[in-house]
Amino acid sequence: MQREVDLGDRKVTVVGTKHVSSQSVEEVEKVIEEVKPDLVGVELDEDRLNSLRGGSKWKELDLVEAIRNGQGYLLAANVFLMIYQKQLGLAEGVKPGAELLNAVEIAEENSIPVELVDRNINDTFRRAYDNLSFWEKLKLAAGLIPTGKEKVEIELEEDILDTLVKELQEEFPTLGKVFLEERNQYMAEKLLEKEFDHAVLIVGAAHVQGIVEDLEQEKNYKEKPIRKTNILKYLHYGFPILVIGLMGYGFMSGGMEQLIELGIIWFGLNSVMAGLGAIIARSHKKTWVAATVSSPFTSLTPVIGAGIVAAYVEARYHPPKIEELEQVSEITSFKDLRNNQVGIILATLVLVSVLGAAATFIAAGLMSLTFL
Repeated sequence: MQREVDLGDRKVTVVGTKHVSSQSVEEVEKVIEEVKPDLVGVELDEDRLNSLRGGSKWKELDLVEAIRNGQGYLLAANVFLMIYQKQLGLAEGVKPGAELLNAVEIAEENSIPVELVDRNINDTFRRAYDNLSFWEKLKLAAGLIPTGKEKVEIELEEDILDTLVKELQEEFPTLGKVFLEERNQYMAEKLLEKEFDHAVLIVGAAHVQGIVEDLEQEKNYKEKPIRKTNILKYLHYGFPILVIGLMGYGFMSGGMEQLIELGIIWFGLNSVMAGLGAIIARSHKKTWVAATVSSPFTSLTPVIGAGIVAAYVEARYHPPKIEELEQVSEITSFKDLRNNQVGIILATLVLVSVLGAAATFIAAGLMSLTFL
């Protein structure tokens, strides 16, 4: 897919590619040779380019500190999407993003300036996650749990990340806005800031139409908070108040016997389900205990979750080896990820969080039913 944008005193040739296609690798080389641009823009940031060139920041990552700083969910989403993309790349016989790297290398060989126009992928993940509604976060977390049974069917006409986003837009409208619309504006503005007569811009096919429109309108990217309901905030603070209120009411109406009954429901469900999440994640026994003990209490505070506690304990007392950190960027399947300590830590975070959240809802409902 190729579109020409006439900006009056300069031109942009926008090339839409498949990020796992050998045909796209050849197309990029052909367009650059034919157009002979004085600037080549690519849908990459510094971190992703470094990764394509064989570099990896995983071996430098302090996983304990990352989890403590609340970056665990972003790491998990990043890894899971990376595996999906690599699985498609292996099917095509091409490394995902090969056409982008090829564009950079051809430009460098011909002394053509290269501009990495994309926003840092970690910033994009963080912005998407921060702006998801409570229900979107809950559905997304559940969807990230690999079952190993379902085969992912995705058309190879577009960037795997953008394809996934487009397929889920009805359920997760925020993802479409952050991953497509915002990035289109960001990349268009980044390119327009540079001086050139004729530029070639290499992006995933899903971006072409939006970027062409933004280039023609010379639209500026302005990062704004996405409006959403504050149900997550209300639940964070409302659930602890509700549960404590139920226990207080139970004690006042039925005495210690009623309070013990409510306590058994709350502590029992939270402990069992969070502990089950840690076991399914194949974490160590010390982590099982941490998840089991912490969940009833962390569910009563909006500050920290049982998944973060469990993942922190797993990473703190059973950290991944250096070679396991180095291997993360080479993992191509969820089976391999489950045999890597980094994968076990991330699975612990997700599974304990999801099952712990489910336990909170179920326990609160059962506690309410005891008064009927």
